[in-house]
Amino acid sequence: MGDDVGVIPPVRFAAALVLVGLLVAAAPSGVTTSQGLLSRSDGGVLGVVVQREVRAFEAPGGGELFFTTARVRGTDLATGAEETVDVTFPGGFISESRGAHSSTAPPANATRVGRRVLMFHRRVEDIAEGFSGDVLMDGERGLFSWFTSRRGETIVQGRGPGSAIARNVRLADLRGDVRGALGRSGEDR
Repeated sequence: MGDDVGVIPPVRFAAALVLVGLLVAAAPSGVTTSQGLLSRSDGGVLGVVVQREVRAFEAPGGGELFFTTARVRGTDLATGAEETVDVTFPGGFISESRGAHSSTAPPANATRVGRRVLMFHRRVEDIAEGFSGDVLMDGERGLFSWFTSRRGETIVQGRGPGSAIARNVRLADLRGDVRGALGRSGEDR
């Protein structure tokens, strides 16, 4: 008794391919709203960091608070409209000896000038000393990178299980998920 070497392996291989195809088709295409990232954000901007600045503010109990603001020029993820958004997060260094790390902030390299990013953001009044603006959602978990495929498609890079975008996803697929979660409509440009 044994497998017929000429028939069974190709049948098993074909069955495995069908199973993989079904699993891929059943998988969600983009953003998982179970973490609530989209439900708490005002939007997402997909673009390039064109400027980065660290500011110091006086802390209520003395000392200084540091915040980094990355200016992203790109498009609104839901509508496709061109926009420039300043997104702020805690931490950063003004010089080698003046600044502070933040465990929730993205590493400096992730928001360097020229970096391709997708940032989910939300408007906050009075971040520090009357400074208001858009803040990065969920610290570094609201930041993703993207690239252009050989086919010319924009691909947003997933960050693994438990992330709002767990696996790489085409921008065209992601926009539909985002529009639904943010309650927006618009034409892709």
